[in-house]
Amino acid sequence: MRVLFSSTWGYGHVFPMVPLAQALLAAGHEVLWVTNEPACPLVADAGVPCVAGGLDSTGVLDIQRRNGSHMQRLAPRERGRIAFANLFAAWAAPAMTEDLLQLAQRWSPDLLVHEQAELASPLVGAILGLPSVTHAFGTAVPPATLTEAGSQLMSLWTRHGLALPPHAGCFRSLYLDICPPSVQSGDRAHIRDAQPLRPVPWTGPRTATLPPYLERDERPLVYLTLGTVQNHAPVMRPAVAALAALPVRVLATVGLDGNPDVLGAQPSNVTVARWVPQSQVFEHCDAVVSHAGSGTFLAALGAGLPQLCLPQAADQFRNTDAGVRTGAALGLAPEEATIDTIRAAVISLLEQPSLRAAALLVAREITAMPSPDDIVKVLVTLV
Repeated sequence: MRVLFSSTWGYGHVFPMVPLAQALLAAGHEVLWVTNEPACPLVADAGVPCVAGGLDSTGVLDIQRRNGSHMQRLAPRERGRIAFANLFAAWAAPAMTEDLLQLAQRWSPDLLVHEQAELASPLVGAILGLPSVTHAFGTAVPPATLTEAGSQLMSLWTRHGLALPPHAGCFRSLYLDICPPSVQSGDRAHIRDAQPLRPVPWTGPRTATLPPYLERDERPLVYLTLGTVQNHAPVMRPAVAALAALPVRVLATVGLDGNPDVLGAQPSNVTVARWVPQSQVFEHCDAVVSHAGSGTFLAALGAGLPQLCLPQAADQFRNTDAGVRTGAALGLAPEEATIDTIRAAVISLLEQPSLRAAALLVAREITAMPSPDDIVKVLVTLV
């Protein structure tokens, strides 16, 4: 079986699909992954054949700047819906459609698999009469967000002589849902043929030796990250200050495009890095403080770790609400996050057994979900 994967450029959109692509390769199937130029090294590091398509690095930077300027005028909770439609439908999908269609016509795949924000694959699948599987990157994207994206895609579908289906063309064949039921948010009635898939953390190859910041002592280790998009958010400074004053070890990341020096001198219990192998870090830390991006959020739950969510945009508010609802997380909205409130919340993460117990319940739920190897067998039936 030949399977053509496609994704947008974000770490949080690429990494969730890697375990399935690797499972397909291990089972002897052919896999080719098309993604925007900046993400090609991420896919290559996972050992998956990859080609660049759609926007190049300059194009991605351009639309990210345009989006950032536009988002400043919106309330944080409103940014996700508009950004999804602009970034992934209006600006990224046309270029990806052209490249993905040409490649599919040459390579002749049996099946297409796209992450939820890569909206060219459903159209290419419809043009070629191929099954198109939608792969979640977190909680289900709300129907209103998909409708907004669809309004930006209508002319693209019309150009190819096709009527745009509901939900931006997604869910045509199957929806691979990596979100455990207890942290699902919102109505999923718009999704047909949902297939649970265990979210297996992937954040790049493991380090050969244990980094010094993961070596245990009597103090708990708290991991702080704002991901790769929100890593410049103003909440980073108060979060570091709040953690630094506690009797804990702190590992904080500022992103590959960040500069650890901007946080200034830190006490000896704080390590600031650009990037760390997050899935490996979760094996050694005691609590997580993050923006509640889906990759970090689900991986922390899968490791049974209590977490403090500091949402800034996109699906982070949905994840925060869901984590708080299960009792596995605490959340602070942007206007609530101060040194004092963050410090108090982290003390609760470390001292309230109920939070860790709730996280462990979700971890068991995740373990019980079908593995990528199981899903390979499901995909074969679609061809």
